Amino acid sequence: MTIEKYRRRSLLHIKLSYIGFFLIIFISILPSGQVSAQNLLNNQVLSTVPLVTNKKDMTDIRVGLHEKYEGNSSIKIQTTEIALGYCIKDKYLSEVSFQSRNGFIFQPAKGNYYVLSKSFSTYEEAKQVADKIAMLGVPTVPTAIYRNHYRVYVGGDMSSSSFSEMYQKIKGKLGYTYLGPVKNNKHRVLMSGDGVQLLIDGGIENAYPQIKAISKNSKNVSLIDLGERSYRGRLEIGCYGKTSLTAVNIINIESYLLGVVPCEMVSSWPIESLKTQAVCARSYALTKTDYTADSNAKKAYSIEDTQTNQVYRGYGYETKQATAAVAATQGEVVKYQGKMITSYYSSTSGGRTEASEDVWGSKLPYLRSVVDTYEKIPEKGPWIKEFTKSDIQTILERNDKSVGNIKKVSPSILTASSRVYSLKVTGTQGSTLISTNSLRSMFSLPSTKFKIINYQDQPDVVTVKGSQSSKTISLKNSYVISANSQVSSLNNVKEQYIVKSADNLTNFLKNAPNNSNTYYFAGMGFGHGVGMSQSGARGMASEGFRYTEIIAFYYNGCVVGQY
Repeated sequence: MTIEKYRRRSLLHIKLSYIGFFLIIFISILPSGQVSAQNLLNNQVLSTVPLVTNKKDMTDIRVGLHEKYEGNSSIKIQTTEIALGYCIKDKYLSEVSFQSRNGFIFQPAKGNYYVLSKSFSTYEEAKQVADKIAMLGVPTVPTAIYRNHYRVYVGGDMSSSSFSEMYQKIKGKLGYTYLGPVKNNKHRVLMSGDGVQLLIDGGIENAYPQIKAISKNSKNVSLIDLGERSYRGRLEIGCYGKTSLTAVNIINIESYLLGVVPCEMVSSWPIESLKTQAVCARSYALTKTDYTADSNAKKAYSIEDTQTNQVYRGYGYETKQATAAVAATQGEVVKYQGKMITSYYSSTSGGRTEASEDVWGSKLPYLRSVVDTYEKIPEKGPWIKEFTKSDIQTILERNDKSVGNIKKVSPSILTASSRVYSLKVTGTQGSTLISTNSLRSMFSLPSTKFKIINYQDQPDVVTVKGSQSSKTISLKNSYVISANSQVSSLNNVKEQYIVKSADNLTNFLKNAPNNSNTYYFAGMGFGHGVGMSQSGARGMASEGFRYTEIIAFYYNGCVVGQY
């Protein structure tokens, strides 16, 4: 006997409301030969494993520290001993070192400057001349331009009259000539410390210097300390054509993963799921960052430290389990027909992953929709968002899609995984279609796998088909057997529950809205749903699957190989 959903077209209403849920899955108990997730984890060596260093593993990438250190008016490095240098053709060389007991402050450099015509090959030479000019009573600072290229800038943030007066003080003095005045190019940064001042002009050669810690901590790790967070590798701080600062972490791919895996997946999950995460994160990062670490003032980064790409929070979030997973899979990526792929993944699929073309429009053979029977303990449970008609109207107006007063909201197209590919909203002034990615962002939805319930719906009504006839029943009067063989009455479920079918999971609400102006978006899953489900990987690992098998399951036709 099969269970079929009773199809309903429904309307919506929004107010964030996470509610309790009850998960019903009809599955058999694991065979006795399979081990539990905890036993899998306990049987692994979780100590920190040294990462082998060879030519391939010296791949550095640029990661934008968007979450905490982008759009800032100042950034303070608390590390007291640093070196500056440039990375050219992926080779970094330190040129000059600085010490400051209170660390170093970086700020956008405002104002205009006169530039000494003479250039210098070292910072020390530029500083000697800058100190000599400063004795004339004018603000003077040595300036880093590029590798082995330094200048002396005179001026800064001052009025036009003060700027003119300053120039009269230096004009023709000490035998120097000047270029300028040069206006603010939105690429200049001023670094200050105890007795230290350096101007950085990234706009001349389109490059910023990269900062490296000189000393190491008690665990023999060099770290750039930014107060809230600290990072391995190097740091680049620039304006990148803006009036505020952005920090970029230039870091070896393997070291980067040490701060990604524990932020993307719970470290207490089975080690094989952590290995899966490490391989997918490595493949994703390398394809997104183009293998480049060069000093760059035009493009700050192509991958950031948030859910937009991958969550990365640096050294302070590393764990032994995640480090072991990264070390065990060093250099391994996801490949399709010999080529590395961008291995997309999300937290929770809601019972079935999504095909790439149903999210981004591009059909890729390795990103197919997969029935996820292993997502038995979803990291993110079913959710409900509540909207009023006026809420929806406001959202549409804010996104230039106004249709007047809302009359009807309904899915226009559903994908094979039961996600809303297109939502149709009809109002007094016409109708509009909102497609998948726009839909998620406009309505702040965890995923697009949701139903629309209005006050006229009977949310938990289903049709049961037999060999000779069909019968419509209400599930709230039913009893179910859960995965641990517990029998429960659905009358005890307060809000919503899940039923597992052969090709998906389906959620049911117990109650509908109590007025015609209110709509529920009742959904499952978290994220775009394409590629590996982290919750599903956890479930597969708990049942004894290796990380290579998990990757083969979620990425059609793919294997694990070295990059």
